[in-house]
Amino acid sequence: MIEFITASFYDLLRMVNAIDPLYIYLTLFIIAFIENIIPPIPGDTFTIIGGYLAATGKLHLIATFLVIMCGTMLSIMLVYYVGYRGGHEYFARKNFRFFSVADLARVDRWFARHGAGTLLVSRFVIGGRVAIALASGISKYPPALMFTYSLISSMLFHGILIFLAYAADAYVDNLVDGFNSYSKIVLAILAAALILWLVVVVRRSLYAKRKA
Repeated sequence: MIEFITASFYDLLRMVNAIDPLYIYLTLFIIAFIENIIPPIPGDTFTIIGGYLAATGKLHLIATFLVIMCGTMLSIMLVYYVGYRGGHEYFARKNFRFFSVADLARVDRWFARHGAGTLLVSRFVIGGRVAIALASGISKYPPALMFTYSLISSMLFHGILIFLAYAADAYVDNLVDGFNSYSKIVLAILAAALILWLVVVVRRSLYAKRKA
């Protein structure tokens, strides 16, 4: 599994290209599904591979897009459902220091005001997609709106990657390098936000102890 996760783009391309097209579609579906369950899985790289193989004639462009979309939406809605089923009640009951009732109320207010915008950009937030889907479920964001906005976001994201890989197959290595740089920048921003949030939580906890 480690070798699979850390393999280079061309290693993955060689592995996938050697498979029968029917099994490639199945692989793309499975990867698109489990990348939201096991984040280290390089799902977006496989989206680029799908577009590249469609450009070479190994796969059909529309079929590739639909298979990846089905896997993505199924997993996203599963994560959302987990949060929706009992997430709000669980965190309200436990009132964790790192995610208190006050934090829960802030999440509720955020999705009430900015839920549409957050979900529309969610697929472009590398490393934060699952958290957004789970948070939307915890906040009880309407299922129909969750599905619609997530679908639009996923269609745009995967559509752009597949189109770029399909249209510029000769420069696919540049596309991969550029996407990797984009991923690192987004992850750095998310890491900084997480550190800032932890600092706020710790300071809040210390302040509460001093008052007590």
